[in-house]
Amino acid sequence: MTIPLIPAALALVFLAGLGAGVYGVLLWSKLSRLEGKMDNLRTNCEHHHKDNEARFVDRLDHEVEHQGIWEALHHHEHDYRGRIRR
Repeated sequence: MTIPLIPAALALVFLAGLGAGVYGVLLWSKLSRLEGKMDNLRTNCEHHHKDNEARFVDRLDHEVEHQGIWEALHHHEHDYRGRIRR
């Protein structure tokens, strides 16, 4: 006995549509959770950025205060034994 082709094809189309619907709902829920996590990450990054502005010194302020150390560290020469010459 053979199965009629039209009801079998309709059943396959129905199952494929049902599977696609379930997949779409699961994908939507995962993307919604990901969106919430990304918003939380952005909020935390903004908070830490504002916190770090008060905690650390600006580069220009640091360069004025430590210009001599910077020059000694990055603009020096070595003699033949590896000792530092300025």
